[in-house]
Amino acid sequence: MSEIKKVHGIYVLKKNSPTLANLRQALPEPSIHGYKVWSSSFLIMDYLKYEPFDIGSSVLDIGCGWGMLGIYCAKSFKAKVTGVDADEWVFPYLRVHAAMNDVKVKTHTSLYQDIPANMLAKHDVMLGGDICFWDELVEPLYDLVSRAVKKKVRYIIIADPGRSPFMKLAKKCKKDFGGELIPWQITKPRADSGYLLVIRTK
Repeated sequence: MSEIKKVHGIYVLKKNSPTLANLRQALPEPSIHGYKVWSSSFLIMDYLKYEPFDIGSSVLDIGCGWGMLGIYCAKSFKAKVTGVDADEWVFPYLRVHAAMNDVKVKTHTSLYQDIPANMLAKHDVMLGGDICFWDELVEPLYDLVSRAVKKKVRYIIIADPGRSPFMKLAKKCKKDFGGELIPWQITKPRADSGYLLVIRTK
């Protein structure tokens, strides 16, 4: 049986993959929940089929983990992608998946509050799935969205199953930046549902 599955046009290593087992044995364990692909990334991939961004856009994948969302954007939209995560030990998993999908993704180690303004200014799109899971993340993410809006990032999407911290973030962003909170359901790679915070700037 293959150790790889295909979801939304990209290749993803299965949970029981020998390649993943070898990575886990050879490397320090990722912290901050960076030990698997989280499902909210697939919510965004599905949504982008209906509300895409321009081919060749520059994309910032925040809290990228294994980078599947950014890899999807690079493969489906020929996007120039930078994956940002606070934990550098997720990047070996990202690089393996990027190589499997024949795309390139730049990486940058940073907390949300430390992402520089010049990096935001260089990107058209900012995406993040399952990144607002603690109350202490609400303010740094709100500040990041605020700075991204000021730097004219045109399209921002953050997805979550509906955790309380995310809902607090969504409420603030709806009020201050005209964001929309959109319920979304998917059937692949499995049936799931959640919410998308979508912000478009002019």
